[in-house]
Amino acid sequence: MPVVATIRESLDTIREVTDEHFASEAMQSQIFDLRRSYQETDFAEIVGFTPPGVFDVAFGEVEELFNKQAKRRDIVVAQSGHTPRKYSNLDRDALAAGCTVVPELFHSRGLRSYLEQIVGETVLPVPYTPEEYIAARLHEAGDVHGWHWDDYTWALVWIFKIPDETIGGSVDFIARAPWDRENPRVDELVAKGPVVRRHPGVGNAYLLKADTALHRVAPLSEDAERMIVCYTFATESDLTRPVDHSSMEDLYPETHERHFG
Repeated sequence: MPVVATIRESLDTIREVTDEHFASEAMQSQIFDLRRSYQETDFAEIVGFTPPGVFDVAFGEVEELFNKQAKRRDIVVAQSGHTPRKYSNLDRDALAAGCTVVPELFHSRGLRSYLEQIVGETVLPVPYTPEEYIAARLHEAGDVHGWHWDDYTWALVWIFKIPDETIGGSVDFIARAPWDRENPRVDELVAKGPVVRRHPGVGNAYLLKADTALHRVAPLSEDAERMIVCYTFATESDLTRPVDHSSMEDLYPETHERHFG
């Protein structure tokens, strides 16, 4: 069979399997609790985000890309109150070219329908290509994804590796803490709290209302590994409002240059 046909068949299989998965009784049985968690805290952890076979394929593809193409970042982002970003990442284009599962899930209507059951409104692909999906890997002592907000409404973070909670890598967040871009007041908001901590399991994914929940990934106290893929989704109103992408340009300059010159 020609290579192109083999790839196409593989993509069709991934799409079919994942759509069936999100419609399955096991996944649908989580909806009530996921919706309640999201309504109360802006956070919901989806257990068993994909079938094990799909997870295994994605894990292998993402890990191989990290071993070959990862970019190391160590910067401070002014837009979020001069908070640190210290980790390795893969941009959207590397994942689009080197993975089958990751891009297919982003375009999965079955996934978006599932998310819509949780949030109670239309879930759309983001209009800014570099932010569709990225991968991040914290793996050295001191690595951190500092306090920030996201440009668009929802982040969906798929966990591939995560260390013990005592080492770091948990997601900390403050729900309903809107972003004042002119005066972020991060330290003030963190001091006021309440800061909620969650430590999601491998193979799960968490949905966060990331445009109004101030959040971070807790720093690693020793060498360990947290490897994730993050998808970004938008509301209808996100598509019509002006969005400043400068923090993404800082973290993924090559992708922005590739798409926008």
